[in-house]
Amino acid sequence: MKEFEQKLSSKEIQEIVGGELIQNKSVFINSIGDLMEADNNSVAFYNDEKYREKFKNSDAGLIFIPSDSLAEDKSRNYIIIEQPYYAFLKVIDYFLKSEKRNKIDGQLIADSAGIHSSVKLPQNVKIGSNVIIGKNSTIGDLTEIEDNTVIGAKVGIGSKTHIYPGVIIYHDCKIGNRVNIHSGTVIGSDGFGYLWDGKKQRKIPQIGRVIIEDEVELGSNVSVDRGALGNTIIREDTKIDNLVQIGHNVEIGKHTIICSQTGIAGSSKVGNNVTLAGQVGVADHVTIGDDVTVAAMSGISNDVPDGKIMFGYPATEAGKQKRIIASMRSLPKLRKILRRLQKRIDD
Repeated sequence: MKEFEQKLSSKEIQEIVGGELIQNKSVFINSIGDLMEADNNSVAFYNDEKYREKFKNSDAGLIFIPSDSLAEDKSRNYIIIEQPYYAFLKVIDYFLKSEKRNKIDGQLIADSAGIHSSVKLPQNVKIGSNVIIGKNSTIGDLTEIEDNTVIGAKVGIGSKTHIYPGVIIYHDCKIGNRVNIHSGTVIGSDGFGYLWDGKKQRKIPQIGRVIIEDEVELGSNVSVDRGALGNTIIREDTKIDNLVQIGHNVEIGKHTIICSQTGIAGSSKVGNNVTLAGQVGVADHVTIGDDVTVAAMSGISNDVPDGKIMFGYPATEAGKQKRIIASMRSLPKLRKILRRLQKRIDD
C-alpha cells in the first residue's frame, strides 16, 4: 500500500475519473492498494470474478467497480465505471503528479552540480548532486534531473521530464516533455559503424542526433545510438523496457511497446502501435508496419506488413508458424515412414 501526503474526498476522485459515485460515508483517501491491504483511507479496484472473495472482505474506503449490483456492502463507497483498473491508474497518476508539483518548487540545485554558465534554468527545476550540464543546453520547467547524471552540450530537455540517477545524454540530443529516463540509460552514443579498408576497420563518423518525443519512457540500461548522418527517432508515447539496444538511424513510431533484451539494428523502422516482446532481434534496414505483434525470442530479418502477428526464428506469420511447429512434431513418425518406403524401393 502506498500513502501520499494529499487527501482526496470520494467526490474529488469522481471528478478525476468520472463514473457514478455511490457514497455511503464520508472518507478522505490518501493511499492506494489492492483489495486485501487497503484500509478505510484507501482506494482499490475490482473487475475480476476470481477476486470476488477478496472484494467482499476488503476494508477499502472507496472501490472502483464495473456494476452497481456489486455495491451491497454499505460500509464503503463505490464508483461505478466501465474500466475500474484504468480509473485506479488515473488516481495513482494524479497523486504522483501532485507530489511532483509539490517537490519542485523553485530552483532546487545541489551545490555539487556543474552547470555551464550558458545554461538558463527555468523557474521550477530540481537538479541533484554531481549533475553535469554542458554548454548551451536547455531544461524545461518542472523537470527533475537526479544525482550523477551527465548532459552534454546543446541538449534540449522539455518540461515535466524526469531523469533518474546515472543517466548519460550525449551532445546534440533532444528530449521531449513528460519523458521518463531510468538509471544507467545512455542516449546518443556512437552508432556501430565501421568500414573495412583492406587492412583495418575504419570508423564511420556518427554525426546525427537522437530525438525522443513527448511521453516516452526508457527503462534502465537502455542504449540509444545517435544517427550516422540523419537522426535516431523515438516517437511519442512509446515505452521501452530495461536492457534494450536501439541502433543508429532507427525510427520507432508512436504508442509502441518494446520489451526487455530486444535489439534493433541500424536504419530499421518500427511502426505505430507495435509490440516487440522480450529478446526480439530486428535486422538492419528492416521495416515493421503498424499494429504488428512480434512474439518473444523471434528474429525479424525481412519487412513485416501492417497488422501481422509474427513469431519464431526466422519470424514467420503466426498461422504458418503454428503449422510448421505441428509438422515438426510429426517428423519422427514421418522419418519412419520414409525409411520403410526407401527400403521397399531398394528391395
